Formats: sequence, structure tokens, C-alpha cells
Amino acid sequence: MSAPTVAAGTYPGTALLFDRDRVEEVEDWPELVGSLGRSSILWVDLERPDDDAIRQLAEALDLHERTAERLTSPTGDPFFGDFGEYLHVTAYAPSTAEGIAHDLERVACLVSKRWVTTVHEGQIPVLESFRERAGGTGETGRLDGLEFLADLLDWVLEGYLDAFEEIEVALEKFDARAMEGALDDPDAALGELVGLRQEVGRLRRALVSHRRMFLSLTRPELEGMSSADTAQRFSDLRSRLEDVVQAARDSRDSVVGSFDVLIARTGHRTNEIMKVLTLASVLLLPGALLAGILGMNFKVGLFQHAELFWGVVALIVAIALATLGVARMRRWI
Repeated sequence: MSAPTVAAGTYPGTALLFDRDRVEEVEDWPELVGSLGRSSILWVDLERPDDDAIRQLAEALDLHERTAERLTSPTGDPFFGDFGEYLHVTAYAPSTAEGIAHDLERVACLVSKRWVTTVHEGQIPVLESFRERAGGTGETGRLDGLEFLADLLDWVLEGYLDAFEEIEVALEKFDARAMEGALDDPDAALGELVGLRQEVGRLRRALVSHRRMFLSLTRPELEGMSSADTAQRFSDLRSRLEDVVQAARDSRDSVVGSFDVLIARTGHRTNEIMKVLTLASVLLLPGALLAGILGMNFKVGLFQHAELFWGVVALIVAIALATLGVARMRRWI
């Protein structure tokens, strides 16, 4: 593949040249594309590139128009394309977030036998670790394009796993507050659970949309570029994808479990209120009964003795105290 001429000083992104015994940063990387040796591989990294940078990249690497179109106008869906000379993989990974909402960051990776290109919006830890190898010697100069892609996809899956773990931690804190009775507003608590449930569903749908891409990477047709080790690596990643999908299901079930905890706590609080009201009714009922009987409009000689009024009041108080004593002894209160 020959590289078209690109004016000096206009090369997009940063480029590292990996050889078996060295790594060095290069500036005029388009001129090296057509002369890379069998033991060398070029990595070009573009962070937040504009349309002009994508155009220059496409010209320098002779990219297919579908690749250039997807890099310039991303559709929001994962993508796998086998263009003969190179593979084009686009994945979306959750970004770190302060709350439960995670933005999905796009990372595209183009893999050829002689070069690797990454296009992304923000900093990606796995790419930073590769960049730190610049200036190394010995084995640090070895780089395999498909292994590079496998590490990148492994990071993507790890991002989803971390996001689901953050949701699990949030649910654990929610359950603790619910059990301690620290949720004063049930409607607000229910809204919090709804938000968590929606976030789990959104991340799960984004994760599952990668299935076709991961399956495509395990096809036998890629043996021309991959080795037995990398084929096994992609097969393991395909299996790990299902494990992360299961983690999403577990998070969804955890939200339902937290809802059950909220309902149980709300029911317990209602029972406590009913117990207080019932006890108050039991305490007042004997007095109300006595007052009702003594208030009947009959001429009974009993009512001629004013001192009996205080006796009746004392009786009502004694019955109430006795009721409280029995309730306390039986641990009703």
C-alpha cells in the first residue's frame, strides 16, 4: 500500500514506531507506511480529531470510504468491517462518572499487518499504558496489532463491568438507608430506583449491541492476520462478553431486590403507625365506654354523689395504665 504525499507538519495525531528492540515517536509517519519492515508496526493515535484530520488520515493510509465516513460521522453503534488490508472496529465504553449516569465514549481501532490506528474522544487508560512504552528497549518494542485490539476490547468490557459495579455499590447504600429508616420520602426513593433501573437497561443495551462485532472477530477468515493465540484471545473475549451481560442481569435483579426492600420498609413503617393508633384506641376505649354508660340520661342515685366522679376518673386511668403494662410485658410496644 503506497502512501500519498502529505505536506510536512500537517500529519494528524501522534505516532509511535514499534520495532522488536525499540520504540520511538515519529513525525513524518505517512512516509513510513509503505516502507515498514516485517518486524515493525506503526501506531497512530488521534484524540478528538476534526474532519480535516480524518481526511488526512484516510489519504495517508488509503482507507476505505466507509471507514472515513464512520470516523467523521459516527452512528452511535458498534461496527466491525473487514476491508482486506485492515480491520475496522468501533466500540463504545462507559466513561467514569460522578453519579450513576455514564456517557458512552467512542473508540475506533484500525488494524493492519503493518500499522494500527486509534481514534477516540477522551483519554483511554489502556492507550496511555502503550504510550508509556515509548523510549523502551528490548521486548517493549514488540507490538502485535490484533493483541493491541484485544487489549482495547478487554478495556471496553472492563468499563462496563466497573459501571455495573458502581450501580451495585449505589444499591447497597440505598438498601442500608432503607433498612435504617433514613428514607423520609418514599416517592423520591422510588424515583432513585427508577433512575438506576433505566441506567442498567441503557448500559445493557449498549453492551449487547457489541455481540455481532465480537462474534465477527472469532471468524476463521481472520486467520490470515491472526495467530492461534490471538484467535483464542478473541474467543475468550467473546465468552467474557457474556459474563459481563450476566453482570448486567444481576444488576437489574438487584434493583428489583432494592425495590422489595423499600416496599418492606414502607410496610414496616405503616405497621408501626397502625400499632400506635391501635394502642391509642385500646387505651381510650374503656374510658369512652364508661363515659358513655355514665352519660346516659337516667336518674340513678349514684349520680347524687359528686365524689364518685373522681373515682370513675381514677378507674379510667388505672385501666389505661394496666393496658400499657400488659402491652409492655408482651412486647407489643
